[in-house]
Amino acid sequence: MISLNATIFVQMSLFLVLLYILNRLMIQPLHRLILEREQAIKEKERALAFVGAELEEMAAAYNRRLRAAEEEAQKARAAMRARAAEEAHRTMLTTQEEIVALRQKVRADVKKELIKARKDLKKLAQALSYEISAKLVGRKL
Repeated sequence: MISLNATIFVQMSLFLVLLYILNRLMIQPLHRLILEREQAIKEKERALAFVGAELEEMAAAYNRRLRAAEEEAQKARAAMRARAAEEAHRTMLTTQEEIVALRQKVRADVKKELIKARKDLKKLAQALSYEISAKLVGRKL
């Protein structure tokens, strides 16, 4: 059985002194260290959230620039296609004009050749007719 005497008060006082010493030397520094680490973790989480927000903003800006570049490229392609179509049309018109001019020239050349051939044939026909008449008549005409 436990007897209550004066030693219990001494033991309690020694325990309280030990508790005070442990609190000053060990518990308070550990508690302070834990609080500092929690604060550092919170600061790093805030910094991480800030960096994450910046990263999202940078990604959004990059995507906007990428879309703008794609739109610009599409506009440039459309403009190039329009210029190419216009140039092809002009080339086609020029070619058609050249074809018409060439046809007219060829027709004129053919007409000249035809007229020349008709004259030559007329002369040849007259010469043949004189020869045939001469042979039929039997003398020179």
